Amino acid sequence: MTTIPYGDLESFAARCLMAAGAGRDDALTTASLLTRTDAFGTHSHGVKNLAGYLEKSRRGALDLTARPTVEVDGPAFALLDAHHAIGMVSGIQAMRTATEKARASGVALVAVHSSTHFGAAGLYALAAAEEDMIGITTSNVDANMAIPGSRGKVLGNNPIAYALPAGRHRPVFFDIALSAAASLKVVKAREQGTSVPEGWMVDGDGRPTTDPSRYPDEGAMAPMAGHKGYGLALLVDALTGLLANAATSDQIPSWLFEMDRPNDVSHCFIAIDPRVFGGTPDYAVRVEGFLDRIHAAPLAEDATEILHPGQLEWRTYDEALRRGVTLPPDVLTMLEAAGDSVGVSPPWT
Repeated sequence: MTTIPYGDLESFAARCLMAAGAGRDDALTTASLLTRTDAFGTHSHGVKNLAGYLEKSRRGALDLTARPTVEVDGPAFALLDAHHAIGMVSGIQAMRTATEKARASGVALVAVHSSTHFGAAGLYALAAAEEDMIGITTSNVDANMAIPGSRGKVLGNNPIAYALPAGRHRPVFFDIALSAAASLKVVKAREQGTSVPEGWMVDGDGRPTTDPSRYPDEGAMAPMAGHKGYGLALLVDALTGLLANAATSDQIPSWLFEMDRPNDVSHCFIAIDPRVFGGTPDYAVRVEGFLDRIHAAPLAEDATEILHPGQLEWRTYDEALRRGVTLPPDVLTMLEAAGDSVGVSPPWT
């Protein structure tokens, strides 16, 4: 494990993006989100993916200079065409649009089509919570998940995330893929030659397996909680590709395994301004009190505390700000490969 000062990691990622042709603002936005993701401890969706974004850009399937444009605009809704921009740029623009509209209307929904992998969905929901709003984010992804009764990949493990302002607590945030585990974790296990836990995936015949060696060419992820994960994954496609009149997850190329093809994912961003509902004390303080009651619940035997969603990640984040972001060897290798590909030397070497 290697620990890198937060600012050094963020600056390196931004310099790589600018060297590849991204504008300064877009590079800083993307680098900020990727670095923050690693600081929260979610290494599968952070700077590790920078090399993939740069390679996809070199092949013409991702446009580092594209900016989303508005196709449909209303008082509480919008539809953006991302023009194959890097997902962080379209994601931040869309959530900012949603929060601005929610200030005026109370609730707003912004959909985005023709986008690319946008990293951790929770970061966009968190952006709304840090504006004292409820944030909800979803995205469809390429089909990587079987559904009950199927053989092979039918739907994406479409992520869904939410975040809440929480008074004296840091914002609550929760971010999950709707498969039993994130597919990048299975890819990592395949690369390391290790097995995966039972219930994570099925083989080419739709039977449960712990062997990831043939994934993604053969086999599929299993949905979280069976039919429940399936139903929620379908909802995400309804709020993203179907709502945006774009591709659904069964029609989307993989951003990682089909580098020559645009990703064409769609996202959905919802912002809710709780102030329009009134009440005393205000919403964030009510959330704070709710969390306090949860933390005060009787502890199970051998338990030392009860955590609310996001609390553990905030502890990891604060430690990263103090001491630096600790990266696993595989992440560091991919990050240095990104630098090599655009001629940017990492400061830690």
